[in-house]
Amino acid sequence: MAKICLRPIVLADIDNIMTWVNDPEITAHFATLGNISQTQETTYLIKMLQSPNDRLFSIFVDGEYAGQCSLNQIYWPAGNARLFLVLKKEFQGRRLAQKVIAKILQRAFDEISLNKVWLIVREANEKARHVYRRAGFETEGVLREEYCVEGRFVNMVRMAILERDYRRWYGSTRKERKQ
Repeated sequence: MAKICLRPIVLADIDNIMTWVNDPEITAHFATLGNISQTQETTYLIKMLQSPNDRLFSIFVDGEYAGQCSLNQIYWPAGNARLFLVLKKEFQGRRLAQKVIAKILQRAFDEISLNKVWLIVREANEKARHVYRRAGFETEGVLREEYCVEGRFVNMVRMAILERDYRRWYGSTRKERKQ
């Protein structure tokens, strides 16, 4: 069984990030596509690391860099955040995504004390939607023509998991919410 570790991102992770950030097979379902320079990515990473509303993690599988995940756009008054997850090609198709999701949800609900974690995924990306459903996420709605990708408008599906559903889904006990 693979050992999965989430480690807070540091600036030195930029070389790992650059291994996938311009790979069209990895970024095909992202909202924006393009050729991102290391300087641009470093500037973005610095901004994200300084943000009080974002928590970024590098994913390691058996000690090898496998991708990134994060809790973004944390809205503290409501206790919710947006989930982001990307695995490098060689780590896809190995049922690792659900294990990574379980780990980041544990951080979201037990360490950060969020109430809800949400995401949006392209409506046509059935594979990803299936993975998120298997991890306990439920569809909240469809955002019609939410993004324009390569001149074409695409629908996005919003999915979410509540803290109480996480507790039921993953069998963990409720911790006292921080005020």
